[in-house]
Amino acid sequence: MTAAFECEVRFLIPDIAAFQARLAALGACGVERYAFTDHYFRPREGSWNPRTHALRVREWREPARPNELLLTHVDTVSAGALACKRSLLPQGKLRLYEGPLDECAGVCDALGFVPWLDVVKTECVICDLPGLGKAIYERVDGLGWTSEIEVDGTDPAAALARIRVKLATLGVPLEAVTDAPMAVLVAQRRGLLQASPP
Repeated sequence: MTAAFECEVRFLIPDIAAFQARLAALGACGVERYAFTDHYFRPREGSWNPRTHALRVREWREPARPNELLLTHVDTVSAGALACKRSLLPQGKLRLYEGPLDECAGVCDALGFVPWLDVVKTECVICDLPGLGKAIYERVDGLGWTSEIEVDGTDPAAALARIRVKLATLGVPLEAVTDAPMAVLVAQRRGLLQASPP
């Protein structure tokens, strides 16, 4: 699910059965399943802000796909009480390399990066919501059930408006939403990062 200059927010799902029932009531269809582990890397030396940059190797488990070395660079855009993560790369996630896990890790090493954090996603589902686009939910080790809303961010103001509509339709209050990248959420839960100030 990658859109141009992707804008996205995430939220925890306290009751997965109720969330699935909501999706079904909205006419969700076209289910696609996936699972992968993202192996995040950090610089061997120097500063690195995981809230704005990520270098990771995506190890696909379902469906069978080649592993990918991905770079993301993001910023935050906001309107009122809603803030979202927006990619500063037109492709959203930039694929730097594709191949076996050890080769991808070798590219990271050549760039001066070392392993930092693994984010394991299982039981992941993408479905279509009539008139609203894609909806997803994922089980993330250490976090539980989560979802994200991702839209084209070419026009940030329009993206925020579309995100608001999707959140309202899904019954998700704004205070339940975060613009933090997944690696930051998992790292905070594991005590590897401090929470951002409000």
